[in-house]
Amino acid sequence: MRSTPGPLRTLGSMPHSLEATATVTLSPEEAFALAHTLGADRIAWDSHVEKRMLLGDARSIDRGVKVFERVKDGRRVILEYDVWFPGQLSSNRMVKGPWWLASYGEGWHFHETAGGTKVTWKITYEHAAKVLSDQLGAVMKLSFKSELDERMADFVAASLDAALVRDAVSGQLPKFARHRDR
Repeated sequence: MRSTPGPLRTLGSMPHSLEATATVTLSPEEAFALAHTLGADRIAWDSHVEKRMLLGDARSIDRGVKVFERVKDGRRVILEYDVWFPGQLSSNRMVKGPWWLASYGEGWHFHETAGGTKVTWKITYEHAAKVLSDQLGAVMKLSFKSELDERMADFVAASLDAALVRDAVSGQLPKFARHRDR
């Protein structure tokens, strides 16, 4: 993994963004808690995640907290939360990741609707390739969009699992949720 470059981008293309939206029969607070699960709870519902854990001394996600995530395609990133409004909105940005990503970030938005919550999961990314930039961008867009849609479908299915939702809102950290507890 490498650190992301500073504000002057010299590599790759313009940033791209993709999003997936669904409505679930949870309150915004329940949907928010489920979306931010870690460790065994996250692995239980997110078919792409192999590991997702807090780094450092953190005992919960909040602004400034770093989270390590490894997904099944081998991508490993360290994300730092820069926005944290429980039940409403969160976002994070990559502070360390694979060589081929110049930048990456995720955001969640929760909006109460009649009978549930509208959930939007958005990713923003920029690849780091100097050559074949357009071709790599097209491949990454297809790959990230497919992954995002599958993960949102996983989230919707998880929202129907009462035990998983109960665990998510309990505030108790599941097994493998902290790097220091391994």
